[in-house]
Formats: sequence, structure tokens, C-alpha cells
Amino acid sequence: APRGDDGTAVFSLSDQKDVALEIHVTNLPSDPAEPQRDGDDAHEALLTAAFPPELPYAGLRPYDGRAPGPVLCLANQNGSQVECELGNPLKRGAQVRFFLILSTLGITLQTTDLAVELALSTISEQPGLEPVLARARVVIELPLSVTGVAVPPRLFFGGVVRGESAMRRESQVGSAVRFEVTVSHRGPSLKTLGSAFLTLLWPQELPSGKWLLYPLHMELAAPPGRGGPCSPPANPLGLALVQP
Repeated sequence: APRGDDGTAVFSLSDQKDVALEIHVTNLPSDPAEPQRDGDDAHEALLTAAFPPELPYAGLRPYDGRAPGPVLCLANQNGSQVECELGNPLKRGAQVRFFLILSTLGITLQTTDLAVELALSTISEQPGLEPVLARARVVIELPLSVTGVAVPPRLFFGGVVRGESAMRRESQVGSAVRFEVTVSHRGPSLKTLGSAFLTLLWPQELPSGKWLLYPLHMELAAPPGRGGPCSPPANPLGLALVQP
């Protein structure tokens, strides 16, 4: 995963169903220059990983075919913790690499960072085995696209200039132009990722303060239950509209 300025991994999520956490465990001498001073086989070597509710354990994936032996992982019922047997013993000088697969289904728009605690244990003498915290920031990316077209594409302004207080009917605000805006989402349903909002800006008034484009009507065409009201509503002056 890419990393931020402080070195923290950044997850850019769009439609991924899972992410992989790479695990690399070594049983090497503490001083490579004097390997004979220490370094023994680690008996009943075990990795315990604790996951946040937003990122439960989903599975195990081997790193490559060169691992010294198969890694066995056993998770609890809700996937908040997993214990992985690394070897009995994990030989002196051995290295074990594999991936823990984590589900992203619990991540929402409110999720900004994630932390996984990793703890090693062995019945052999091994001082200084402190838990390690793997942190990541979360960025939600939705594959949205917006297109717009004006119908008609060209207008000419003219006629009598009226003050706002003199406006009573739709016919007094000039020629109508219809702006059709289409928002497309190429990914899966948002589900727990919340809602998408679109902000529209248009040239509302002239330097003199007179209306240039007046919003008469806004219509949201969306499947039932998918759309919401536009705010603020159109026709702020309450003009009498021509019935379609």
C-alpha cells in the first residue's frame, strides 16, 4: 500500500472486498556479526493478531512456495482475533512470510484509520517480544462521474428588465433552459459507505444584482428509495409555474 508523509500505510478503497496484511516473522541471531552468541529454535512459536470490528479476519494466503512449513491459522467466531502456528519449532535462522486476508465490509465513510495488533509468543526463552501495532489510514474512493448538457445549448437575453418584486409568473423570467446532469456510479452499491451528494453552482446574478439564471424547477430521476430532496428548493420567489 502507498504511504503518507509520516510513513503510515494508506488504503484507498473503492470496491475492494478485502485487503492483505503481509506478515514477516524471523528467528535470526540478534547480532549478525556474532551469530554464535544467541539464536535457538523457537518452540511453539505462535502469532496472535487482533483486528478492529471494521476489518475482521477473512483468510490466509501463502507468500510463496519457499516457506519452511505450512502456517496454520485459527480465528474466533467473529474474526476479531486469529492465532497462527508458525512452527514447532521455528528453526534458528528461519523466516516465515504470509498474508492475512482481511474483509473490508465493515468499513464506512466514518472510518479514518485502522490498527491491527500483532503479538509473538514462544515457550522458548525470548526476551523483548513486545506487541507490534500495524496502522493504516483509510481513504474512500468512489468511481463516480458527472456529465451535463444544456438544452438548448445557446440562449439570447433580451426584453424588458423587471425587478425581483415585480415577478409573479414563470413567463416573466425569460426563456427556459434545461440543464440535464447525469451522475454515474460504476462500482457496486454504496451500502454501508453512506450516500453521495452533488453540489451544483451556476451564474445566478449579474454585477448589478439582477437575476441571470433563475432556478424554476429541479427534478431528481433516481430509482425508488435511492434519491433525496434537493436543498435549497427551486423557485425561491414562489412564482406561478406553467403546468406541464
